[in-house]
Amino acid sequence: MNARNMKAGTSWFATWAAVVIAVVVGPLATPARTEVIGSWDFSSPTPLIAASGIAGMSLNYLPTTPYYTPFGGTANPPALDYRTTSSFGITPLAGHAGNVMKMPNMSGRGAATGLMATFPLRANGTNNGSPAAKLNRYSVVMDVLVPGTSFVGPKNHINLFQPRASADGSLFLREPSRNIGGAIYSGTGTFQPDTWYRLALVMNLDAASNVPRYESFLNGQKVGEIIWDQIVIDDTRTDDLRNRDLIVDGAWSVGSASDTHPSLSPSLSAFFLFNDNDNEVGELYVANLQFRDSAMTQAEVAQLGSATGGIIAVPEPASIVIAGSALLCLGGASLWRQRTASRRQGRRNRACG
Repeated sequence: MNARNMKAGTSWFATWAAVVIAVVVGPLATPARTEVIGSWDFSSPTPLIAASGIAGMSLNYLPTTPYYTPFGGTANPPALDYRTTSSFGITPLAGHAGNVMKMPNMSGRGAATGLMATFPLRANGTNNGSPAAKLNRYSVVMDVLVPGTSFVGPKNHINLFQPRASADGSLFLREPSRNIGGAIYSGTGTFQPDTWYRLALVMNLDAASNVPRYESFLNGQKVGEIIWDQIVIDDTRTDDLRNRDLIVDGAWSVGSASDTHPSLSPSLSAFFLFNDNDNEVGELYVANLQFRDSAMTQAEVAQLGSATGGIIAVPEPASIVIAGSALLCLGGASLWRQRTASRRQGRRNRACG
């Protein structure tokens, strides 16, 4: 190996070593911020207890808690049910043998009728150069099946997620066979009833890092997007999107529980699942749920793939090192082949000359 090739090889090895050391050693110097707030596998013996996440995380069925009182819900609500897909008589879930959760139809029972998640107050993003007051970058992932019977009657949406129980939802499943007209800005398309899907909602309202945007995914594929500076205001809904919802610390940010009702704690962040202020709810089945305080990239969502049941995996740092090392090695091998070919061509040119 001549001096130039030896220098190039040494440079490549130094780059490889630097990247690996940065990935392995870096977190020791600067601990990574927790991204998974809570992750639930509803087949566990205590289904509403988070299988992983942060301390102080809680998931509650609103009708059976004191939280329900401020919303004026009706008494004696149906119970949550946990059984296997075969026991429920619904579509199997990719070899998942555990239980799934059945959310009953809560139509007519008030605004806060589903699940309420609370955790110690968190915020991210910036607002006019100052730290934001609410959680402006977050992701919700869940495996869900909605039976076709849930869309019987005039209803054509089922709400899955909303930052406040007293406001409109931000992630709906839209009944696919009806021509309902107009743009459904938070409706997730290409959905079919009686089918398991892995859904993801990614919210990034932090203008400092990106143009504020909302993205929705089915089985790792993007099916919906709202970008703040592309919203054309032509009715009250688009005006709300531009000036109320899709802004830092806006209606689609996750704020404190007291944002929903003054009797709830201002020291807890809160969001709501499977309820709606406009009665757009219905029976559905959930295999798992995960909430992160970060806006996942398209590549990260695609890596999650389709519904499988069980806890949704989060890549460990070691796997990142291995993947990065493999890419660098492949890149180095390719570079070596290019240089070898170049030396051979140079010998041929000298021989022909």
